[in-house]
Amino acid sequence: MDLCQRRYPSFTNLGTWVVRNMRGKKTLSVHSLGVAGDVGYPPTRAGRADAKELWDWLIEHSEAIGLVELHDYKYGEFGRGYRCSRGEGVKGVKVYANAEESAGTGGAWLHYELEMDMAKDAKALEAAWRALPKPAKP
Repeated sequence: MDLCQRRYPSFTNLGTWVVRNMRGKKTLSVHSLGVAGDVGYPPTRAGRADAKELWDWLIEHSEAIGLVELHDYKYGEFGRGYRCSRGEGVKGVKVYANAEESAGTGGAWLHYELEMDMAKDAKALEAAWRALPKPAKP
């Protein structure tokens, strides 16, 4: 979260580690494991552009930073999601076709989940992050 906010100062921390159930369910959220975070961005054209830039960068470098899941709730009608189990990079992205597939819609934030090793080792995560090229500006 800190690395995202350093790169995009307008982003906000909407939550990382908190023991709670998933929204509307009786099972624990991955936030309870300390591997997930929600990166809020301003609901403006510029905020959305930065969120898209971060999305593209995270997907491009998913393997290097240990990204296992990413959700973009503002994309299209039902959002989109990345899962490493579908393949690294763009192979792992799915644009949701309906509300049943969707992880949620309309929220001005990106939800990410990291593999446990990266989530537990802030120095390794920061070293991997800093070793990668910054997003190209359009």
